[in-house]
Amino acid sequence: MKALGLDVGGAHTDAALVRYDEDGKVMVLGTDRVYLPMWKKKKRLKKTIKRIVHKFKPDVVGLTMTGELADAFNTRREGVEYIVRTVTSACHAPVYVVTSDGSTVPPEEALRRWREVASANWRATAEVLAHVRPGSYLLVDLGSTTLDLIPIIRGEVAAEGRTDLERMKNGELAYLGALRTPISFLLREVEIDGEPVPVSYEYFSIVADALLLLGEIDPEDYTPETPDGRGKSPEECARRLARTVCSDPEELGWEGVMDLAKTAVRALLGQLLKHIELKLQEHGLDTVVAAGAGDFLIEMACKRIGVEVEPFDEIFGKGSEVAPAVGAAFLAIRR
Repeated sequence: MKALGLDVGGAHTDAALVRYDEDGKVMVLGTDRVYLPMWKKKKRLKKTIKRIVHKFKPDVVGLTMTGELADAFNTRREGVEYIVRTVTSACHAPVYVVTSDGSTVPPEEALRRWREVASANWRATAEVLAHVRPGSYLLVDLGSTTLDLIPIIRGEVAAEGRTDLERMKNGELAYLGALRTPISFLLREVEIDGEPVPVSYEYFSIVADALLLLGEIDPEDYTPETPDGRGKSPEECARRLARTVCSDPEELGWEGVMDLAKTAVRALLGQLLKHIELKLQEHGLDTVVAAGAGDFLIEMACKRIGVEVEPFDEIFGKGSEVAPAVGAAFLAIRR
């Protein structure tokens, strides 16, 4: 049986086609990732899902989400209802929705249990990993916007929180991403010509600008819209980055802009490492499984402290960027 996992996020809609063999092996057959900002393009969701379903032709569909938090919706409940109904109407195969306890339920039950469905995509990733890679470790999933830190203890998901609010309270969820995090969130001041300069608290630049300038990501990896609506060339990234200190590359010079990019990425890695170290110490763990669009940043951060990192793609072959979709597909078959 082939299952399609769908993870409808606030910024991206991700998909993974998965086969679950009789011997318990999970195989990722294909993936897809579409930039679809729910806060302004939610009406495109049905067309996007139809295209993905036509491409993969699944026997069953597993759905998970975080997009219900987009401010296109007045409440999270409204968001869950919109996503569940839209996806269900776009699929010919049966749809099952992931809950925060790791089970899947039919659409109508998902609407009644919307609190358990809202932002449960972390659970999908954790469940498929706990099945395929038993043991004790910290699952770290760094997406374009957020960071999930989920302890797996002796092959069981050991997360304390269920809702986003609970998870943010206990440090299992943080708004730190590999692409969309604003530079002004990472830096309060930078050193220019040997003097500290405050960073403007404007939405001038995001961390994707710095990563592209440093060659850590390619232009096709820069999936979100740019803060100024312009292109994603190194020159355009440099202009956005320089603007965070109310300047431009002509004034800062190329070396100055590159120094600014390096400072921003160091700050990102520092914050990432702080979150990881806290959870490793809390649960007495010494191994990290890295997933998400920022899996390479997780590896870079953990290398600083000598923590062993096992990439998601080494376990499954592919699918790291769409890990919750892989998990949703697995849970839809396993039910």
